[in-house]
Formats: sequence, C-alpha cells, structure tokens
Amino acid sequence: MFGNDFYMTDLLTPTRKQIADWARLSQKKFRRESGLFLIEGEVCVREALKAKVVDCLLVLSTEAERWELLSREHPKLLSYKLNVDVFKRVSQLEATQGIAAIGKQFKLPARKSGITLLCEQVSDPGNCGALVRVADFFGVSELILGAGSTDVWNEKVVRGSMGSLFHQPVREVEEIHALIKKWKGDSLALVAHGGEEVSSTLQLKAPKLLVLGNETRGLSPELEEACTRKLTLTPQGQAESLNLVTAAAVFCYALK
Repeated sequence: MFGNDFYMTDLLTPTRKQIADWARLSQKKFRRESGLFLIEGEVCVREALKAKVVDCLLVLSTEAERWELLSREHPKLLSYKLNVDVFKRVSQLEATQGIAAIGKQFKLPARKSGITLLCEQVSDPGNCGALVRVADFFGVSELILGAGSTDVWNEKVVRGSMGSLFHQPVREVEEIHALIKKWKGDSLALVAHGGEEVSSTLQLKAPKLLVLGNETRGLSPELEEACTRKLTLTPQGQAESLNLVTAAAVFCYALK
C-alpha cells in the first residue's frame, strides 16, 4: 500500500523538497497534480489510518512523545518529526494537536441506501465538511456536489468532516441538471416557500434524491423545475430559514 518495506525505529527528518511540497498542498492545483492532501488533528488522522489512505505521518517535535505510540502502531508507515517553524509552514491551524498526515486521494463506491444528497453548489469549505458529516451520519448513498463547489480535499473540508470524509462517498458532477432529469426515483427540491411540507408520511418513489441549493442563493429555478417534487420546511418560530447544513440534516432525518 505504501510502496516500501520501511519499519520505523526513529522519527525521520524531512528534506527541504518534502517540506515545500507538503506546504503547497494548501493549493488546489498542487493537490490535483500530486493526488495528495493534508490531514490535521487526531480524529481525522486516526480515521485516515483506519481507511489506509495515509502516505506519511507528520509529528511536531515538541509533541513527539505523545504521538510515539501512534506511529509505532503503523511500523511500515514513514513518520517525520517537524520542528515548530516547519510544522507551522505545513499546517493550516493556529492551534495544533501536533499531529498531521499526508493522505492519498481516493474514491469510495456508493453505499446501498435509499437516499442520495445533492447540493447545487457548496462554496464554503466548512459547510462542505459539515455536509459530508451529515451525509455519513444518515448513511446517505452519495453526497453529490455541483460545479463550482469547494474542493473536497481542501484541509478545511477534511477537518470539518471530523473523519467522515474517509467513510462517506462524495462525487463531483458538472451536469447536475442532466443527473436530476435521468433520476429513476423521486427528485426532491427543498424550497423556501410553496412546496409540500417535509414529512416522513409522504409517499415517495425510491431511490430518493434530496436536492439543495447554494448557501446564500438557494436552489436555481431550472433545477427546482427539473425535480419531480418540491418540499418545504415550515418554521414553527420566527426564524425564516435554516442554514444549509441544518436544513440538510432535517431533510435527511425526515425522509430517511
């Protein structure tokens, strides 16, 4: 898996080129060219290790004793010790736990599930990561992201998913209008007003495609019209709407 038979006895010192390449993973272009991405924080690193997508571990020198056991649990995996300045150069966090990893990009097959979640465009990396977590929590078949969405390998998406990125199938689709039109079950547009009330008692044809819009603009009229049904979450209080992630969670829960 990792292309070597190295058994760790001590943490290694990275080369200047390795450091420069790891730091460049903050750039979408370099992530795509290299097929790698940055993973930060204990939860995400541990889930990545379970998924066997880690290329190498990065340990802050001042926290080396704390993470020694973790690196020794994976003796074939290269582990590097970085001083504070180098770790700050690679890391995207102001407050770090002293552990990070370089991951290999991967693709997960769709789950067997009656629900697929589609978002027209998710611009904010934090929202995207949280949506991955919502989709994973409800066992969604796939999370489909439309054109213009943030890169799923962005470090903020990875962190925001809290490890769910390593379980939840995510797919980017350029022509989501065509996908909706060809959907075999019901495609369900979540609209602010004028739709049927979202309810578990609705008679819907599986598989169900739950369609949401952009964080600020909502769902575009052409996609709304392409869906077979329009559904609305009716507020019970004075708040007029929910944010994208909360709406997705309620939508999935009500129709799961």
